[in-house]
Amino acid sequence: MPPDLAPDNAYELALPSQIRRTLETTPVAYVPVGCLEYHGPHLPLGVDMLTADALCHRTAERVGGLVLPPLHIAAGVLPLPYGICHSTDILRAVIGPVLDRLAGEGFRAIVVFSGHGPFDHLHILREECDRVMQTHPDLRARATVWNELTVDIDGDIHDHGAKVETSYMMELWPDTVHLDQLADDPAAEHVGVYAANPRFTASREWGRTLSDAVVDRLARDIQGMLRGDEVDNWVDLKKLVERLQAGDLEVVADSGSTGADGMWLELHNPHSQSKYITAVTDARLDGEPLSLVDASVCNPSTGEGHTDRNISDLGPLTGFYVRRNQNMQIILPRATPAPGQHEISFSLAVANVMNVNAAGPVNLRPH
Repeated sequence: MPPDLAPDNAYELALPSQIRRTLETTPVAYVPVGCLEYHGPHLPLGVDMLTADALCHRTAERVGGLVLPPLHIAAGVLPLPYGICHSTDILRAVIGPVLDRLAGEGFRAIVVFSGHGPFDHLHILREECDRVMQTHPDLRARATVWNELTVDIDGDIHDHGAKVETSYMMELWPDTVHLDQLADDPAAEHVGVYAANPRFTASREWGRTLSDAVVDRLARDIQGMLRGDEVDNWVDLKKLVERLQAGDLEVVADSGSTGADGMWLELHNPHSQSKYITAVTDARLDGEPLSLVDASVCNPSTGEGHTDRNISDLGPLTGFYVRRNQNMQIILPRATPAPGQHEISFSLAVANVMNVNAAGPVNLRPH
């Protein structure tokens, strides 16, 4: 908990009498969720957990309620140094009983606030909030993440370890940010920083703008929850995906090969944000359907092998990430076209919310 925040909204510091008083006046519980994950050389491992915790405390200062200690149980942690990742099954096994217990104690509004944004991780949190509302009809349970709550403001609202997350930390936990650990070069790239060098882009002012927007939106949502307004845990996801993940992929024309064991080629993500592929809904070569039986996708970028999937296994909990300026390789073992120039097209579902396409010429070399 940031030291400048009053401790009277911390669940772990509350006396039983304080909890009873909260249940009588503003029965709101906040469950910050984050992870331990590498965010570049300039930020602590707990960025996601610390951001969620601080924003929950600021919101509780505004509208009341109690903030539980942050959870670092998270799925979808990048396979970078020192991070700790849990399976979606473990995440569900942890968050479900927490929600059940809070509902049983009489909290009428529960906010599960994640500072960690992978879609499989968030999907579990949303499903568990929906489940606990079904078993407690008077309860309102909301799962969200900071970038959803800023989806309507202009400017950069999402990245990993770059301008956005560094700016949040400069505002919320300024003593933990060490910009001098970044190269003194705007064009420098750093492991765990998925955008331009934040030494030249991040600011406490932008962190304050984002933090204020999150607290304003979350406070309004909680007031509605206490009035009994219905909660839709999925509507902001759709807005976020449509804002951040729109735009087609590009066929890498010289990436293809073909032979008796099938064909493969690569698609490129030219956009500034990752895409979370949850299905390949159509594939065609020269206008004719391609078989997706036994087909797979893989990401040859360093540190991304954990995302490789069989296409038949793709889904909201088992999606495939292709991040900015990365390529995804598609392997089609049942397709054996002749070498040469062809026209290829794909339709791909993104986060089960929208479709993007990839189409263009590809030169298939023999292999």
